[in-house]
Amino acid sequence: MMSQLIQLSRHSYIYRGFTIQKCPRNAITMKTAYSVLNNGLYLGRDFALSEAMQTIDRLTRGERDES
Repeated sequence: MMSQLIQLSRHSYIYRGFTIQKCPRNAITMKTAYSVLNNGLYLGRDFALSEAMQTIDRLTRGERDES
């Protein structure tokens, strides 16, 4: 399984087969969010790229435990 972060464009990444999309910065909080998707399904939002990668790591560990 590929565990390397690959940047596809300024706003999208692939990590372990999941897509991470960088969202526009919130004008009030000035935070940038990252949406996690897999096969078009929205799986959550994190406020750092590293957090999004950790979310994916947790999801993939959970999938392995169930099989």
